[in-house]
Amino acid sequence: MNFKQAVVRARRGLREERRLYLIAVSSLTIAFFCVGGVLFALSNLSAAATRWGDTGRMSVYLSANATDGDVSQLRMVLEALPEVEEVEHLRAEVARARFIEESEGGEFSALPIEAFPASLEVSLSEGFGSQKAEEIAERVSGLSAVDEVETYRGWFARLESLMNAGQGLALFLALLVGLCVLAVVGNTIRLAVARRREEIEVLKLCGATDSFVRGPFVLEGTFQGLASATLAVVLLMGAFLLLRDRIEASLGELVGADVVFIDGPTVLLLLAAGAVVGALGSALSVRRYLAV
Repeated sequence: MNFKQAVVRARRGLREERRLYLIAVSSLTIAFFCVGGVLFALSNLSAAATRWGDTGRMSVYLSANATDGDVSQLRMVLEALPEVEEVEHLRAEVARARFIEESEGGEFSALPIEAFPASLEVSLSEGFGSQKAEEIAERVSGLSAVDEVETYRGWFARLESLMNAGQGLALFLALLVGLCVLAVVGNTIRLAVARRREEIEVLKLCGATDSFVRGPFVLEGTFQGLASATLAVVLLMGAFLLLRDRIEASLGELVGADVVFIDGPTVLLLLAAGAVVGALGSALSVRRYLAV
């Protein structure tokens, strides 16, 4: 099959059936947009998990009878550890003031100071994550000045379960979109082939090979899948740039990391998947018409 001839014939087919292909591409764009949205969410969850995993944090809550000397000694012990980057003594009144400020006052301003225990907020150096925080917690939890140590293990467990659920959803959507692309591209190509059936019969009678007949339709299917995936990425990028400030104001504060768009390799993989599945759907659809 001459590739240049196939491209010329595919362009002619796209031009003649442009209305049919526009409808198909519009439908598939919505499907790819949904997959892209899930990948966007997974990218940011992964970034948050990486950030929190690399830079661990822990809160050492002090007992009510801990003296200033006990607190100073505990702080010196923690600061002497090579894994610890910073230790901040958060007194009860400071913790209450911060909480009220972050919650914008309201009904929380009536909470008594006793509801906010004093603590030492420990930040670990980069590379020492939650596992190291657990080891340090075991060492200091038995001290008399320590009431409780929070390493946010439950938060990590919830984040991990959320990541697993998101990956499962992404896989399910990918399979669903793959079937959708096969069906839509297959039906679109089938209609296009039916309209050009006489042309195919003439080509076959003149000795044209199956690959010569199939080539333009496969290229048309490839274009449908690739165009749909590309449009979905462009729309997703536009929505991200338009709503970036709002997303960072809410989600950014929640995960403690900057909101990021889907990385380049994932975008390329999405585009390649669209092109490959589109070509496959076209090839499967046109096969039955080759036995003329």
